[in-house]
Amino acid sequence: MSLAKSKNDFSKRDMNFFSEFSSGASQNFSSAFPVFLLIALTIIIGTLIVWIACSVSTMKKTNRINDLKAEMASAEYLEKLSRKDKSQAEVEELREYYYVISSLDSRISSTTTASADTFTAVVEAVPNDTVLTFYLDQDGTVEIHGSSINRESPLNYLKTLSDKNIFSFIEESIVPYDPIEGGMNDKTLIFGEMHYDFIFKCTLKGHYAVTWAKFIDGPSLTPLGQLASQSFNAGQEYNIENIASYTESGITYDLTNIKINGVPVSASVLAEAKSSNKLNGKVATTMNIEFIYTAPKTSEGGAS
Repeated sequence: MSLAKSKNDFSKRDMNFFSEFSSGASQNFSSAFPVFLLIALTIIIGTLIVWIACSVSTMKKTNRINDLKAEMASAEYLEKLSRKDKSQAEVEELREYYYVISSLDSRISSTTTASADTFTAVVEAVPNDTVLTFYLDQDGTVEIHGSSINRESPLNYLKTLSDKNIFSFIEESIVPYDPIEGGMNDKTLIFGEMHYDFIFKCTLKGHYAVTWAKFIDGPSLTPLGQLASQSFNAGQEYNIENIASYTESGITYDLTNIKINGVPVSASVLAEAKSSNKLNGKVATTMNIEFIYTAPKTSEGGAS
């Protein structure tokens, strides 16, 4: 009897314990449920707002893209685009024409014509026993022919011309001439004795021309501005400034290459020219310098 009662008491205590535990858990869950529900509702509402905002933004961009496509496909836009292409072609033609005209003008200005001072200096230096038979002054080159009775006279004449510092280079040819061997006799002799024919070929100092121009790089070089030219003495230093970049119509072009007489300069020379914004050197021959620039890139990655 007492054993059965003990079992019943134990069972009652177990039931009371589970009842109390279930009741406490239910109360805790009931109190936490509104918090969970509020958090979940906030997340849902936030997600919905973000989704609506993204949808509206995407819709606006899509509408804008569609409007742009429609505008680009319109006859008015195509006509404007055609006029723009035509204008660009006309600009390129005018650049080419301007470059050709400026090139011709530069060549004319750098061409050395016959100088009265040079001719006067050549005549004044002629020895007494010498006559001039030919004189040509053209494009910076002077050619003198003459005859002398004595062999020393052409040599002295050559030295006198050199001392005048008129020419940067003189090539000489002195050939003895026997009039009897040439078929002359006492009645036709000019000097009456053997003489010496000479030919002097001279290059005037200051005739070396340095020309330079700027171009846009591409399948064919597009001139930027005019061609410039200047004459220098042999050994004189030229200096060309403001070459690192070129700005035209609000567009800035960057220097990417330099060619002298068709040969690209070294990387170090190019880097120095870009850094110092100038190119200089000594003149030893006629020089044609090309400054080549690259057009800036657009946002689409193409050249402007």
